[in-house]
Amino acid sequence: MNLFRHWTPGNFRQQAQDFCVLARERYQIELDYSPLTLGRLEEWLENDFAPGAADANPTLIVALGCYLGEVLVRNLAGSWRADEEFFHSPAIIIEGKLQTRTFPLSRVWKRFEYGSEYSLVEYYESLLRTLGRLSATPTGHA
Repeated sequence: MNLFRHWTPGNFRQQAQDFCVLARERYQIELDYSPLTLGRLEEWLENDFAPGAADANPTLIVALGCYLGEVLVRNLAGSWRADEEFFHSPAIIIEGKLQTRTFPLSRVWKRFEYGSEYSLVEYYESLLRTLGRLSATPTGHA
């Protein structure tokens, strides 16, 4: 069952905005939806969460996943989709020569569960490579 089936893009954006407030107030991390912020989030995840932390942090995973999704929406011209029956997790659809679907909440869950081998920075850079845009948009750790 898709828990996000009736969510609209506004619901995801609001979750992302709420995460920005939480990150600033609780963790002193400033976020602006730029790809560079993913490096800051990686450092925080590496320092504060050991692998195997997914089950203990479902609310944080949804919030961070929505933030990651909004980074994709804003920087890669994507859009949220959560209403299709076969999605077990909300997707970002990026139109181009080929339509690309990616699942930011699932990626964040994997990051919490398995650690840095599921880096958010690498996820973004992998999408850039898939879209053929790696040379067009600088990323990195900030």
